[in-house]
Amino acid sequence: MKLSSRTNLGIVTLLFLAFTALSVAELRELQAHVSEAVTLQAEKSAVIYKNTISQLSSPSSQTERLVFDSLLESAVAQPYISAAAIIDENGKSIVQKGMTSNSRVPSWFSLIDPSPDFDKRVSLDTGGSKLVLTSNKQETAARFFATLVKNAAAFLVLAVLLSLFVILMNRKIKRPIYETVKKLNEIANHNFTSPDITVSSKDFGPLIDATNSLSNTLSSKFDELKRQSELFKKEASKDALTTLANRGAFERHMRALLDKNAPSQEKELVIVRLAHLGSINAKLGMVPGDSYIKAVANVLLEEAKNNNNVRFVFRLSGGDFALLSEPMENPIREIMLTNIAKQCATVSPLRDGTKAVFMGITRFISSMSMQQIMENVDSALIAAMKTPNGWQLASEISKVHSNSQWRERLNFIVSQQYADIVIQPVMDTEQNVPAYYETSGRFKDKDTNDVIPMAQLIPASERLDLIPQVDKLVTNIVLKKLEVTSQQVAVNLSIASIANAEFRDWLVKEIAKRKALSHRLLFEIEDAALIQHREVTESLCRQLISHGSRITIERFGDNFASLAGLRAIQPQFVKLSGRLTQGIHTNKDNQLFVSSLVSIAKGLNIKVIAEMVENEAESVALIKLGVDHQQGYYFAKPALWNVY
Repeated sequence: MKLSSRTNLGIVTLLFLAFTALSVAELRELQAHVSEAVTLQAEKSAVIYKNTISQLSSPSSQTERLVFDSLLESAVAQPYISAAAIIDENGKSIVQKGMTSNSRVPSWFSLIDPSPDFDKRVSLDTGGSKLVLTSNKQETAARFFATLVKNAAAFLVLAVLLSLFVILMNRKIKRPIYETVKKLNEIANHNFTSPDITVSSKDFGPLIDATNSLSNTLSSKFDELKRQSELFKKEASKDALTTLANRGAFERHMRALLDKNAPSQEKELVIVRLAHLGSINAKLGMVPGDSYIKAVANVLLEEAKNNNNVRFVFRLSGGDFALLSEPMENPIREIMLTNIAKQCATVSPLRDGTKAVFMGITRFISSMSMQQIMENVDSALIAAMKTPNGWQLASEISKVHSNSQWRERLNFIVSQQYADIVIQPVMDTEQNVPAYYETSGRFKDKDTNDVIPMAQLIPASERLDLIPQVDKLVTNIVLKKLEVTSQQVAVNLSIASIANAEFRDWLVKEIAKRKALSHRLLFEIEDAALIQHREVTESLCRQLISHGSRITIERFGDNFASLAGLRAIQPQFVKLSGRLTQGIHTNKDNQLFVSSLVSIAKGLNIKVIAEMVENEAESVALIKLGVDHQQGYYFAKPALWNVY
């Protein structure tokens, strides 16, 4: 019930009680007045009778009767008297006028005043006779009813006036509250431009001041967050290491080119893959590897400046770059590709005479799908590894044959039920011990016995819908190794596997069968899975947690939309995106953003991991920001997991 309604109800109740009390008091007063009036009339009539009789020397009985009649007629003419009588000493009526009024009294008044009519008796001093006057209860009821109507009207008017007063006062009192609620709703909708609330009453001063202060504080913080968000949005489309546009920017640009409303113009896509990067990282470390990547980026940028056909340069991931260009004639393209190959070989720290890069080229139009284009260029890349010059045009190879080769290679891997498992520790920097080890599979080609680069294997597995089989193989091997070791390890689950109902059912059943191991097992899941397949991802995580396993959400910070999923899952860890942690000791914007993410995670009681930590400066900066779990080459490189 509203406050004004409660107040009005209270006022009506009080007025009713006051009306009742006043009516009872007026009834008592009216009864007393009637009693007094009847008594006075009786005494007056007795005096008149005595005076009249005393003036008659010897009145006859007839004369006396006439006097009685006159006396009684005068008495019953009074409004408060209903009957008058002369009775003898035995109580027998001699003369009587009027009649009792009880039969004509309203029933409601009889309920209020059930007492009989009031009788007043006075002696006439003539042989013991008495004058008896009876009160008129009907007149009392009529007068009391008139009083009730008058009081009811007065109280009704008073109630209406008080109700209006209460409504007006409530409106005045609640106006600051309404304005405060309105202001808070505007704040919730990120509108901080409305004017400050004015104080209408000192009683609401603290509330108004607190609301205005909150609005001003949030306004400044929101402006700062918007600035940081714009900065981060801009940075999110840029590769942190090379400052080239990243994979996200590449995919957005490709979607725009492939939009149904886009003009149907032919374009050319060149994927440049660094052949030496894995060896450089393994033999020389990540710092020389990063320097090599930067040098290659500069080579590609320089080539784009010198070639009017090349429009955009992207770094997709690891050692993969993309060039988007207008269609080129063969001679012009060969000059460009030859120059890129020579320059990349020149800047490579490994000068062992092998090819530094492989390049796949495909042409496309807007009617083609993204998957079709990437299949073509991926097939060209595979074929390029066997060409003398190191590049291949997709139009000059059989795509079906290429996909068949990949399927054959992947089926062989799955059928062998074997993979090398490498592990890298996630360090608890406070205790200086591994919190757990992240595992990953390494697969060898059946023909060359060389390790297949994951940058090639994962896209091919996804394209051919075989990645759930690959993830199942790795998980099986990890579970077997866990049976003979006490280490705590994490298994990476791809988005495609999470989306696969058969894989999810298999995984939950396997973990349920191994409850003795489940508490030492973690699953690392990309935060993009919480956006692309939110319901099934949340359901799978809850089932794994219920069986004793733990969850780490990877690439935290890449997608703001995944924050809602964190609340639903409550994972044990989140792993910050590597592009946020690299070089963080010199990047103030990333420091502010990471600090915000750490606050969000810790507010949900989730531990934070930083990946790709390469040096002491980055580690110290992250510890200052509250990131106590770290992973990267600064602590240890991935190493083969030997448990037998």
